[in-house]
Amino acid sequence: MKYLKYILVILAVISALLVMILIYNDKITQNSPLYYKQGIDFYNNGDYQNAYYNFGKIKWISPLYNMSLYRQAKSAQKIGDYETAILKYTLFIQKDSNSVFAKNAVDNLAKCYFYQKRYEEAKAQFEKLDIYNDAESEKNYYLALIERKNDKEKAAKLFIKYLDDALYKKEAKSDYILSSADELSSLGVYLDNNAIKMLAFAYYESKDYDEALKYYSKLPLNDFWPQIVIANHNAGNKLIAKKLIESSLNSDCKNIDPELMKEIYNIYASYLSSSKQKNWQKIYTIVKENTLPAEDYVMYKIAGMSSKDKALDIYEDLIKKYPESNYAPESMWNVFWHNYLKNNYTKALEIASLHTKTFQNAKSTPKIMFWEGKIFLKKNKVSEAHNIFSKLINKYPDNYYGLRSESILSKKNDFFKTNKTDKISAFSSEIEFPISFSEIDIKDLKLFNTLFDLGDYEIWADADFNNPLIDSWIEYKKGNKSKSIVMARNYTDNMEIKPPLSSGAYKLVYPLYYIDEINIAGQKLNLDPFLIMALIREESYFNESAKSPANATGLMQIMPATADYMMGKLSYEEDTTYNLEDARSNLFIGCNYLRYLEDRFNNDLYVVAAYNGGEGSVNKWINTYSVSDYDEFIEQIPFEETQNYVKKVFRSYHMYKKIYK
Repeated sequence: MKYLKYILVILAVISALLVMILIYNDKITQNSPLYYKQGIDFYNNGDYQNAYYNFGKIKWISPLYNMSLYRQAKSAQKIGDYETAILKYTLFIQKDSNSVFAKNAVDNLAKCYFYQKRYEEAKAQFEKLDIYNDAESEKNYYLALIERKNDKEKAAKLFIKYLDDALYKKEAKSDYILSSADELSSLGVYLDNNAIKMLAFAYYESKDYDEALKYYSKLPLNDFWPQIVIANHNAGNKLIAKKLIESSLNSDCKNIDPELMKEIYNIYASYLSSSKQKNWQKIYTIVKENTLPAEDYVMYKIAGMSSKDKALDIYEDLIKKYPESNYAPESMWNVFWHNYLKNNYTKALEIASLHTKTFQNAKSTPKIMFWEGKIFLKKNKVSEAHNIFSKLINKYPDNYYGLRSESILSKKNDFFKTNKTDKISAFSSEIEFPISFSEIDIKDLKLFNTLFDLGDYEIWADADFNNPLIDSWIEYKKGNKSKSIVMARNYTDNMEIKPPLSSGAYKLVYPLYYIDEINIAGQKLNLDPFLIMALIREESYFNESAKSPANATGLMQIMPATADYMMGKLSYEEDTTYNLEDARSNLFIGCNYLRYLEDRFNNDLYVVAAYNGGEGSVNKWINTYSVSDYDEFIEQIPFEETQNYVKKVFRSYHMYKKIYK
């Protein structure tokens, strides 16, 4: 019992120490995210010294410790402190060899050894990349640089291996193609035809055409004359290119890649002095006489320059001769549409049936299906029409013709009519991480969510997951609006089975920006804010500084003359300045111009067409084409850009309403 008092005191002291340690550890854990966030902010601003310092504040008991080691290593590498970077990368790999960042850490560790001229250690690390089933590695490039002083033959083989992986197999990053070509050419070793071909192609791909021609000149002319023509053309040696084309366009070209031949035809057409149509007719004569590749391409080009009747003959001939050509689907559409307008529905349906059987996913597939359905409606074959429209909705739910089919089946007649009383809600406009498309292990997913919350978006690239949708989300979070939209759009367009409209995928394709400003403009000017949002998306993809070749500028792509006109109509003084690259200024003028067009036409379809094609053109089209069927009116708009623009804007409009309402 006499020791009980001492035991209790010792236990109390130990308990107090444990409490203090827990409090201290908890404080460290709480502060770690703050330090990491500060480190990322410094890193993103190029202040790698302070980034390193902040990452270094994170202690080993923090869940962020391993990532702080990795970030310290990257910061040290950025400022050229390779010794420190090596230490930190080594510690990170030792602690987390199964991390999704381990491969990147090994790759960077190898490069740090290389920059320190510790070549044996660099080689050992580069060889370790094989463990990670590494694709797109530059290791052969670096290994070649290491070997070039001691074993030039071995270095040459490694440079050739890198170039082969990068140029042909696409299994290596293309960053060092030109450098590898320069290094290989400077080694002074014997180069066989394969190596010479590799060098020629490397310089050709790097657009160093003068250097490419040096190596192509060492290869058989008959095998590489198209590349030599293109290189000479791009190097400004147009007379040489023209003479070579004229001496080489013969029956010996039958086995040349059709894509190369298309480029040759385009170059030759630009050299001929007659009208475009006559130039291409001359090329067609040569192609036909010698049975050269890509005849279908030349036919399609000539059809696009010909009168309607002659074009129709060419399209029909193309379909007969090349029914599976890349140019057959659009040729079929043109023949179909001609017969539709002539009320020759039997012939039109035959073409539609052939198109559907031959091409399941051509660009023109939903268009020709839609009009097939419209023919059945005209023939009072309602069930056949509804069957086609249903297929369109299921297969192309985000396509203009799929959306239009849904409108027809629902018997709503407001597809081209907007709702001026609508308002866009800011609720859920923020796009969450698209987890359902991530294919990431849950442990890593938690880590990524933590890092993303701290603003560390660049880290995704280091994981090499290669998911275009998440790449799009990263660009969205970084504020790269246009790039994000394009990446998500391309991803969803190529999906056979489309995601649900509520998914983050479609929110990335159709994001919301400037909600308050657009809602206010809509309310003040009696415009549907969803139409404004859709129009901005199609005009600029929300790029405030976008500028077209015609000098249309900003979010709503306003021409300076239009801006001056609108400012005058709004009773502003002549010396009033505006900046079309300023979002608010651009929105103000663009929305007022929309209101002006609404007052002129009192028809949303005509307003959208006039915004792109001009009010004078729209008035002319209204007087020329039937307006009893808006679908027919749109399809007959003679300006291809305006016709596509109308479809894109109304597609975006209805997608926005489906996603956010």
